Amino acid sequence: MVVGDTPVPGDVVYRWSPWRYLAAMVVIGFVATAVPWLTLSLLYSAIAGGSALRSAPGLAVYITIYTIFFPTFSLLYTRSRPAALSFGSDGIELAAERRDAVVVPYGAVTSARVRWMWPVAVLDVVLDPADEWRVFRVDRDGRRPIRKRRGDQLRFSMPIAGLGASTADIRSQLRARHVSRC
Repeated sequence: MVVGDTPVPGDVVYRWSPWRYLAAMVVIGFVATAVPWLTLSLLYSAIAGGSALRSAPGLAVYITIYTIFFPTFSLLYTRSRPAALSFGSDGIELAAERRDAVVVPYGAVTSARVRWMWPVAVLDVVLDPADEWRVFRVDRDGRRPIRKRRGDQLRFSMPIAGLGASTADIRSQLRARHVSRC
């Protein structure tokens, strides 16, 4: 347990978990197919005056196929450059899936937080644009890291649903390293 300003010894690395990633993609795939179809069916029923729910067997087949294929192909595509999150002695390394990694020193971080909840949880690390020179990019033959400028802040984001850690674990690491100020 960390008390006060006691330094946190050692590096903590959260690696990509194929099973957690697959579970998150199944939930996202199911919701992405079932909710819009049900909403449009009810809207059409209200407008047309009849019942659009007669095609329920076709819907079940469509949702099942999409819920199987979306996570499977997402998993296969992600395996080449999986996600990883490291809390080292000098900074946070964010390596989102299929993207280059970025190392943000603790001294440059103005705030860090976990937004949303599983399966769409995202870790946001915010810093001043003046401290951008302190950020180190690690080439993983992927796309550029997810970064956004909003006003006078620079934010690096990373989806964390496929990592082998819960949002509570990541929040506790942020608190232990004194970077969670949001």
